Amino acid sequence: MIRTKIYAFAALLSVLAVSYACTAGKVIDTNQAENFKLENYKSFDFYKTDLEIDKMPEYTQRVDWIKEAIKENLESRGVNQETENPEMLVNIGVFIEEKVQTRETDLISDPPMYIGQRNYHWEVQEIPVGTYNEGTFTLDFVDRATNEMVWQGVGKSIITKKDEAAKKDIKNATQKLFTKIE
Repeated sequence: MIRTKIYAFAALLSVLAVSYACTAGKVIDTNQAENFKLENYKSFDFYKTDLEIDKMPEYTQRVDWIKEAIKENLESRGVNQETENPEMLVNIGVFIEEKVQTRETDLISDPPMYIGQRNYHWEVQEIPVGTYNEGTFTLDFVDRATNEMVWQGVGKSIITKKDEAAKKDIKNATQKLFTKIE
């Protein structure tokens, strides 16, 4: 009976750990101008760029999802998209870095295979076990009249390869950034 409770508790902890590890990113930093209030703006548009995003077609759809999430958050706060004469411009920055996942060796899982020489020694090492992409996302609001940045948010997250999960992560990460706007 007690053993069953221990196993159930361990299973619950592992489910919580996995669900916590899969949350969409974290907010790294936010900065805002002294007099910035989002309610002072009624319209926005995205900066027009000459990026060569065609070189990375797997991310083209994801940039559209980022824009969609930003648009939803701004419109829910009364700031509508207007392409002709917006009061605020939105700049999106995405930096993707490939990272190596490692694990540490130990005597139980990686015992020494040969101990015949006197000067042989064994030490703990970091062994690569896989790679993953980590993305850093910056969101800048620029007052169009003064051409000054009035708010900036920076977030970081592991990028999933599954489209449905990626869309959900983008939406959640964007909402986290918007909760930091005062």
